[in-house]
Amino acid sequence: MAIGPTSTPLGGNLNLGQTTPQALKLAVGQLLSVTVTKTEGSQVTFSLAGRSLTATSQQSLEAGQQLNVKVTQTKPNIVLQIQGRAATNTAQPNTQQTLQTAYRQLLPNQVPINQGLQQLVQLSQTGILPANIQSHLSSLLEQLFKPSTQTSAKELKNQLLSSGLFLENQLAKNNKPQTGDLKGRLLQLLQMTQQAKPSESPELPKLAKLLSQTLNRITLQQIQAIENPNQLNIQLPLQPNPYLEEVEIDIRRQAKDTLDFWEVIVNLTLSSGELSSKLMLMNDEISLSLWADNSALAQRLGEDLPKLQESFQQAALPLKQIFITQQKPESHPLAQKVALIDLHV
Repeated sequence: MAIGPTSTPLGGNLNLGQTTPQALKLAVGQLLSVTVTKTEGSQVTFSLAGRSLTATSQQSLEAGQQLNVKVTQTKPNIVLQIQGRAATNTAQPNTQQTLQTAYRQLLPNQVPINQGLQQLVQLSQTGILPANIQSHLSSLLEQLFKPSTQTSAKELKNQLLSSGLFLENQLAKNNKPQTGDLKGRLLQLLQMTQQAKPSESPELPKLAKLLSQTLNRITLQQIQAIENPNQLNIQLPLQPNPYLEEVEIDIRRQAKDTLDFWEVIVNLTLSSGELSSKLMLMNDEISLSLWADNSALAQRLGEDLPKLQESFQQAALPLKQIFITQQKPESHPLAQKVALIDLHV
């Protein structure tokens, strides 16, 4: 992996030799922000999409510099073209160093959120936790796992706001967190566990460790979101099991004098196959295309289209058209990713 020599006043290219575009979810024309985290001789380490990558460079770069880059090539190797000179912020190196230090410390001591919550469910069923801790834990689990066959848009929004990612941001702005904030409640439970006497239950050390590991996972997600706000990885505790179903959401905007539209692509991997949808908002009207990787799933989509149309009508959303496409939806080549979530304090 090498950073090519500067051939233009903008700063040249970043050449990533062995990293696949699929692994980084890159596409030609995509604009990204990368942060230089460490330099040692010609070796440069930088952060991209929450991943730490190493390259060689003929340029003089410093830790903390942020580079705006554009993906100009993905085959046979990835080429990122630097769009402007790196601006060095005197406070940035310390901030970035703090984030990277926290990342390295938290990474080996964390568990996926659903896995952590599943183990909390098991601990709550032992019946040997102190009464106050048992009550707090049961209340938390009841809040998270309310019996429901479907999750409404409003419920999903509330789950996102109370996922723990926004705790510090909400405290800074409103001096109080979202009602039932997951990180806030886990912190309260951890404090209660640490203040309890070890003789009260033999499960207290295990509970404290599990709470810390789950909290660390939330903090890692916050760090990743700060480093790359255009790509957000959120684990929502929708049900108490150790399995995570990844949902990929890509939000972009194209804004010009003659054309202004938003597009959202959602990719799902279901037990019945892969499902992809593209929603486009233009001229205050919504167009929705759906794609399935097999005929059985496509047939099921076709049967359920009337229900989906009815859902748009009930939500008073102006639906122009909805259809099933034969090709997997792709983002518009001129649309740029946007960050819609602010985690900063």
